[in-house]
Amino acid sequence: MGYTHSMNDHSLFINTSERSFIVLLVYVDDIILAVNDKEEIDWVKQTLNKTFKIKDLGNLRYFLVLEIARSKKDDE
Repeated sequence: MGYTHSMNDHSLFINTSERSFIVLLVYVDDIILAVNDKEEIDWVKQTLNKTFKIKDLGNLRYFLVLEIARSKKDDE
């Protein structure tokens, strides 16, 4: 899918293009996606679902013991 494996964190994968920046973090059986383009995140989820049956849990609320807060700007 064109991702580069991070040299600093073996569970972190990064993909950049002219229009988007995608970060994919794998933790046990969870994947966290951070994308600056809505169409790209939909494409990534569809592509992953072709090989692995994935379940979209929506916006990240908690990760490990951290609560994730989103600003109103993030929802635009």
